[in-house]
Amino acid sequence: MRSERKEKLRKLTGKIVPQLIFQSAIIIVTAIGSYFFMTWLVADFFGVRNIYAATGYETIGALVILVLTVVPLNVAIYRSRAREVITLSDAITRVAKGDYSTRITAKNPRSSKAIYSDFNKMCAELESVQLLRNDFINSYSHEFKTPIASINGFASLLMEKELPPETQQQYLEIIVDESARLSKLATNTILLSKLSAQQIVTDTEEYDLGEQLRQCSIILSPIWMEKKIEFNCEVTPISYRGNKEMMQHLWLNLLDNAIKYTPVGGEITVNCHQEAGAAVEQAVIRIKDTGEGIRTEIKDKLFDPYFQGDAAHSRPGLGLGLSIAKRIVELTGGSIRVDSEPSVGSTFTVVLPLLR
Repeated sequence: MRSERKEKLRKLTGKIVPQLIFQSAIIIVTAIGSYFFMTWLVADFFGVRNIYAATGYETIGALVILVLTVVPLNVAIYRSRAREVITLSDAITRVAKGDYSTRITAKNPRSSKAIYSDFNKMCAELESVQLLRNDFINSYSHEFKTPIASINGFASLLMEKELPPETQQQYLEIIVDESARLSKLATNTILLSKLSAQQIVTDTEEYDLGEQLRQCSIILSPIWMEKKIEFNCEVTPISYRGNKEMMQHLWLNLLDNAIKYTPVGGEITVNCHQEAGAAVEQAVIRIKDTGEGIRTEIKDKLFDPYFQGDAAHSRPGLGLGLSIAKRIVELTGGSIRVDSEPSVGSTFTVVLPLLR
């Protein structure tokens, strides 16, 4: 590796030698011209006319010293810069081959210090994205494989054996549930891809935001009623202009997330009201649960695609719900944040500008 770097440095130095000589010549000519101009100016100012008497061997000696100083200095500076460029080039080559763990740790980089720092940040981000993608692939294959295997297995049993009606009904319910799970996974994946490419909200209409929240709560009522969750919906009528279908995805994802992490017998409160913002009126929606809360170290990654706070994947899902919710809020020009305390619960707050 060291010999390869030396060879690169030698080749670069060889290619640049003519340029270095030209640069050195310009510096020398400029220096000599400046010298004679200054001596003429000083002589004329002080009235000394024999100052050029000292331009014989002394001037030639000064010229030789100047050449011997400027040329090596130019070469040394160039080689120093060339080493930094080669270091960066080698690092970029490793990243291009897929090694996102690459970091530049060169000692005392001069002009390239900021570049090296930005390069290391880029690699750290790429490595993080790669880990998330790998985790997503593993989760995606697992989440799809499990329901497919269940559907295939129970469908085969229904075809091959004479089963009591009760058992048949039980197997059919499992097939329906698993197919619905597959459909939801596919829908969320496609939706996130679509929202990521979308820049503006289309097909907007004016409707009651509070009523939409109430309807979404009713849609999910079989789930929270099964867990015996106390559900409080404190909403006021708010006239809002937006894409109704897209906003429904937002509330269903946030409510489903709250239900998922709230224990049996817990409590969820949905609050919606209008208040005056800095520039325009805004709707403030809070969804509060009494779940297990969110650890501080994972709060910053909560809205990242494919991220799941449950490392063991004991709950179904791909970690797409909150990333979908965040993207929808971004498209509306609003904001979303989470306040959480472990073992106490979490509150998701969405602020939407009420544009007319």
